[in-house]
Amino acid sequence: MLYLNIAHHLSIFVSEKINNAMTTQLTNNDTIYATVTFKAQTVAQLTLSGFSSMAELMKNICHRLAGLAGLVTIELRNSNGGWKERRSLRLRPAEATQLSLF
Repeated sequence: MLYLNIAHHLSIFVSEKINNAMTTQLTNNDTIYATVTFKAQTVAQLTLSGFSSMAELMKNICHRLAGLAGLVTIELRNSNGGWKERRSLRLRPAEATQLSLF
């Protein structure tokens, strides 16, 4: 299990994955297809490229999901690298930040 804090927007809790992220290869030229499921409904289907690390890819996907809170499943498929991975994430909204005008 892994806990990540991403860009002060939200926090995610990685609770399940099929492939170990340490062995998942990713290059800038790879095309990644991501399907996001929330409450048994597909909420996003993304085609992504230009990422050199799994952390960079997940940060981008989670940034796109900033309005969601709860358990989501993200299925990733790398058509160039020949791998598929599923991750279940618990998204939490960012804590409220009080801004001062003075």
